[in-house]
Amino acid sequence: MGELIAYLLELIAEIGLCIQEFFFRKKKKKRRAYEKENNLPKKRMISLNQRVYILFAAVVFILFITTIIFFPSSSNKELTLKKITEIKELLEKEKEVFGKYPKALEIIIRNNPLRENLLKDGWSNSFKYEVKEDGTDYFLVSSGRDEEFMTEDDIIITNN
Repeated sequence: MGELIAYLLELIAEIGLCIQEFFFRKKKKKRRAYEKENNLPKKRMISLNQRVYILFAAVVFILFITTIIFFPSSSNKELTLKKITEIKELLEKEKEVFGKYPKALEIIIRNNPLRENLLKDGWSNSFKYEVKEDGTDYFLVSSGRDEEFMTEDDIIITNN
């Protein structure tokens, strides 16, 4: 019974839209005749259906932007993991060449413009890097989404 009522309401709504569209086209035809008769430029006329589509597109756009701003995806974590992997490779090359890990993380950049954004995680925070006095072990951590170190969401890498 509920399906029948829903179907009837949908049918009534469709008929109403068709009637609206009929009157809009009639009004537009009358307007175009008036403009031609008085040598006026054509006025932009938007039908009810077009208004609904424009409104729908605006709502979808607003929801999309809101979702991006308030619900960041896990791509920040993926980007951070990718950067940490690249940093780890560069640190291993440093140890291979110089026999120990660098004292500061900035050293691995070596004036390479392609690596200048490597020292920031997916949330645009700097990595925390510590190396032992003898240069044989290191500790690299991203503060994660909450931007605080020593919490559950930290991403930690060591050379072990």
